[in-house]
Amino acid sequence: MIIGSQKCGTSTLFDILNGHPKLIGCSEKEPDFFSDSPDWKSNLDDYEALFPASSKGSLSFEGSTSYTFYPFNNLDIWESIYKYNPNMKFIYLVRRPVDRIISSYMHNYERGYTSSSLADALIKERFYIDTTRYATQINPFINRFGKDNILIIDFDDLNKSRSNVLREISRLLNVDFAGFQDYENSHSNISVGGVKPNYRLDGLVNILRKISFSFPKKTQHASIAGARYFLKKGKRSFSEKPKMSLEQIRIVNNMLYLEVQSLEEITGKDFSHFLSL
Repeated sequence: MIIGSQKCGTSTLFDILNGHPKLIGCSEKEPDFFSDSPDWKSNLDDYEALFPASSKGSLSFEGSTSYTFYPFNNLDIWESIYKYNPNMKFIYLVRRPVDRIISSYMHNYERGYTSSSLADALIKERFYIDTTRYATQINPFINRFGKDNILIIDFDDLNKSRSNVLREISRLLNVDFAGFQDYENSHSNISVGGVKPNYRLDGLVNILRKISFSFPKKTQHASIAGARYFLKKGKRSFSEKPKMSLEQIRIVNNMLYLEVQSLEEITGKDFSHFLSL
């Protein structure tokens, strides 16, 4: 499982992993099953139906960033996942807090989850700081599944040292590194200039997706893409990234200083650049 953090390159990594012949990605990158299904045991058939048939020796995976949205959903999500599969392995991506928060805010604003300015959102909406508490988010998974089953990746490393990151992943998952092909230029999301449909239209998109399954496979992706394009009414987008003031950056860094220290202790890596001004 890729379990976050949101806006840290999870979509890019999902697409790269999905290109490996031994890794089979969920048909929905983010099913959010264990965060959105209180009675998840009764809905397992629906969840497992999202995974294409796999061949012998292959691994299925998904990438729900909501699994590290504590405390905004399932408050013992790691226990739910452990009951489902105690041998699960996890990948958790982290990013300089200020950059991740800005990107998360942009996503939420474009999708209609917030109408606040960035400055107001930092004060009024605790989601941004809480989901950037990387050590707090990942520690329960480490305690439940063991440190050896969890790989923490720096967003900068994914962008600048991609082959090294994929070698780490190949060791975690016990798959051949050579199976990763054409990965250096993969980048699945854009921060500025993209347009996202309002979240209130997601239900309609899902209905159209289900209907499209009756179409020939060649037209399924086109029909879903067309539906999304049609539904992008009342769209919000950014022509440039919003910025935090120096004072706001200092506030964010002060609030997350201990989290960064804990992350360094967990990984044995230097994350001092996460607190840069």
